[in-house]
Amino acid sequence: MKKIVVKKEEQDGTVLFTFRFKALGQLLDEGDPTPLPEKELTEEAEDALAGHLDEYRVGRSSSLVIELPEKELAGVSSSLITKAVRNHFGFRYDDVTHDMKIHLREGIYSIVLALGNVFILLLFVYFAAKNEIPLDAVSITLIIGFITIMNWVTIWHTYEHFMYDYRNLARKRWIFEKITKIPVTIRGY
Repeated sequence: MKKIVVKKEEQDGTVLFTFRFKALGQLLDEGDPTPLPEKELTEEAEDALAGHLDEYRVGRSSSLVIELPEKELAGVSSSLITKAVRNHFGFRYDDVTHDMKIHLREGIYSIVLALGNVFILLLFVYFAAKNEIPLDAVSITLIIGFITIMNWVTIWHTYEHFMYDYRNLARKRWIFEKITKIPVTIRGY
């Protein structure tokens, strides 16, 4: 039941995404006992909706059409399903915002550690150059090499943290926010 048929077409500069689900249970989590519109989406549905929107720039005008079997829509209000989709991504937006705050704090710690390592390296080189540290050339070279590797790892981790991890979280948050604001239509097939 994993297959979700997705069609993308452009109409007047807007990308129209049509997602065809085999069953309502493929869209909405059947294990969630809460009624609509508080019911959560399945991970599969969340990944499909957000993942396909991620294919285009976040600022690109888009709209969603979610197709479900006509017989399953008979007893369910399509406006409540639309609201459930928006609620789910609003909740996920808040989750990712929380994750970004923690990630930013960890990034700041990484910057402080990187600066501390650079300071230790410079301090060691200064005292070694003044011959105030009674070590031979091989020992000094080994210690400088070790501190340099520590600096490289710390700086790379900090760079990776902000340039890749944090940026990906920010993009996911923009996509989740976008889904809460774009037109979402529910229709039967």
